[in-house]
Amino acid sequence: MFRNEKSSGLIRYAYYGFGIVVAAIIVFILYTLISSKPPVISGLDGLAKLPRKKDVPIKIDCKSTIKSVSIIISQSDNSKTQEILSDKPGKKSAEYLLKIEPVKLSLKDGTAQIKVIIKSGLFTKTEKMFETIIDTIPPIVAVLDSTYISDQGSATAVLIEASGADLVYVKIADKTYPAVNSIFKNKNHYFCIYPLDVDYNGTVPITAVAEDNAGNMVMTPIKTIFKPTVYRKDIIKISDDFIKRQVYPLLGITEGEMPPVDAFIKLNEGWRKDNEAKIQEITSKSVNEILWQGAFIQMKNTKVFAHFGDIRSYEYGGKIISGSRHMGYDLASLANSPVPAANSGIVQFAGNLGIYGNAIIIDHGLGLMSLYGHLSAIMVKEGDKVAKGGIIAKSGMTGFAGGDHLHFAIICHGVYVSPVQWWDKLWIDKRINLVLNKG
Repeated sequence: MFRNEKSSGLIRYAYYGFGIVVAAIIVFILYTLISSKPPVISGLDGLAKLPRKKDVPIKIDCKSTIKSVSIIISQSDNSKTQEILSDKPGKKSAEYLLKIEPVKLSLKDGTAQIKVIIKSGLFTKTEKMFETIIDTIPPIVAVLDSTYISDQGSATAVLIEASGADLVYVKIADKTYPAVNSIFKNKNHYFCIYPLDVDYNGTVPITAVAEDNAGNMVMTPIKTIFKPTVYRKDIIKISDDFIKRQVYPLLGITEGEMPPVDAFIKLNEGWRKDNEAKIQEITSKSVNEILWQGAFIQMKNTKVFAHFGDIRSYEYGGKIISGSRHMGYDLASLANSPVPAANSGIVQFAGNLGIYGNAIIIDHGLGLMSLYGHLSAIMVKEGDKVAKGGIIAKSGMTGFAGGDHLHFAIICHGVYVSPVQWWDKLWIDKRINLVLNKG
């Protein structure tokens, strides 16, 4: 009897042990299955279109170890299959830069199939298949005409011919300015008015660029005779009284809350930076048609108090504490004088613009816009179509202004250019229309 009880106890313990082992195996399998989630792959969209040459960054992240990665490309009419990536990372994250040249891979223009296979963990195998378009034929681009002489701080025109292109633009350093063909019957002709800003020194190449949707790119130089401009330098003395009357109220603080110099710098540099970022955003979209007609209008019976490009240094207590660049013209007349639209266009912005106070920005088309600042009253709203000479506002001293006046500026693709030239019909005819009319 005793032996039977002992024997049954051993059997019971054996069952318990077996059960624990089975449970551990099940837990291990479940843990492995849960932890072996499919890897996250980023960058595959870069393989959707392949030009003559392309560098495509690929990144793979996985909860478990990545055992192998393979990317294969093939074409239905080509028996040859090319492996563009084969690796065994042995880690949970891997990054690659695929350098792809379809011609070297014996691939033809047209469609191809890409297969991605990733093995990770114990059981996980991920496969993705998608189609890519191969296009190795680049566009053709040429400059038909351009502004013969260009001034620093001015707008310049170019007429470009491009075929096989989906995007045409002018490039200066890291800045690009779109060219449009919507204004011509010949859709291979593209026109662009681009700016040479106040800091451009003539050494950076100006190029016309054509791209297609696959990413093929060609470029050609735009030739123009560059003329530097000498800008005035002013030292403006800042008094405690000015800071009390103008700076503190704008910042919404009292005299004791911030030292005078700190308050001035916050307004002149901090606010100005934020306001210019807002202007960049506002002027980033323009209609692809010409809305202006002839020379722009200067506000009547006004005296010029500040010029375009003036380099300003602000002096307080005998020391230079800050600086700025005046990117327009200050035009003063009688208080609350009517302000006309400088030319026909569409109101892009109407409201408060920080240091510019109440302001209006009008889109004249092809990236060309005009700005009106320090207004006492605004008589238009965003989206309104305005006629050249139509009254849109009244002059004032809102924002960072020492007296009643109009701050008037011309902006070309987000870059300030001299308004004087746009007030001059002869300049527009020679520098802009002469190029435009050859399209």
